[in-house]
Amino acid sequence: SYNSLIDYNDQYAMFNSMSLAMGKDARWTKHTNLGKTLAYHFNEDPLVPNAQTVVANTPWTHIILQEQSGLPRTDFDAFRANVQTWVNYIHESCPNPNVEIILPINWAYSNDESYQTNNNTLIANYESVAQEFGLSLCPVAVAYGNYQLDRPATIASDLYSDDRRPTNAATYLACCLEYATIFA
Repeated sequence: SYNSLIDYNDQYAMFNSMSLAMGKDARWTKHTNLGKTLAYHFNEDPLVPNAQTVVANTPWTHIILQEQSGLPRTDFDAFRANVQTWVNYIHESCPNPNVEIILPINWAYSNDESYQTNNNTLIANYESVAQEFGLSLCPVAVAYGNYQLDRPATIASDLYSDDRRPTNAATYLACCLEYATIFA
């Protein structure tokens, strides 16, 4: 995983605790440099443990690719190209040829004047890329959008610790969605 949206409340650790409590043998590890794009992570310095090395050295069952939060809405072509680069590399380099690649759908910022429009754009862009490359989606933005529809006056602000990062409750929601995506 590659983004502060996952890193902010240690979502990976929360997921690991959830999996353990549910009796699952699952461990989420992370590799992140906050606020950077998937392209940045693909081109990291090869002299330090970089993301490509992490992918190539372990037969992962699932790889979660999370793009920088705004890019999938503001520059679809760059988002698509970044995912394609990673998908190609993962299929060529991950020791597990059946690794499942998951894209958690980023959510709109809470201060967006057109919250639902921006959230729907994110969802549509992720769905397009996932369909093109045969990837699984984790519907985080869908849950945020539904929550906001039920509470329009809040603009889902109780899911945000600032204009974009999740509260602990929102991180738990995302963990539940990742768990459901992985374990059906």
